[in-house]
Amino acid sequence: RVCMALGVNQILQGLSYYCIVHTLVENRSPSAGYALVIIFQGAAVAVAILDVAGLSRRSILAMQAVGALPAFLAAMAVHGTKRSEHGVIDPNAVYPTTPAMFLLQALWLPP
Repeated sequence: RVCMALGVNQILQGLSYYCIVHTLVENRSPSAGYALVIIFQGAAVAVAILDVAGLSRRSILAMQAVGALPAFLAAMAVHGTKRSEHGVIDPNAVYPTTPAMFLLQALWLPP
């Protein structure tokens, strides 16, 4: 059961990142991108509340907030980056939130 909960959470994280790339980068539709990230992260919170036993809801919500922040930081970084006149993101763009995203993702992973 624990492995299933972790696996579903990782699938939802992957879907969040896919939605960021597809909606914010390729289609340039930030409202749809943010909405999908909120939906998938909300589903991750629901799965955690249903499957994680022995922790208070506050602890579960704090744990999931740490897991959801990297996806939101990635969405904000991609949404705020400069584009060319054709709408293409510069491949040499600097994303200052990248270290925080990796750190938060590593903090979320179970020991």
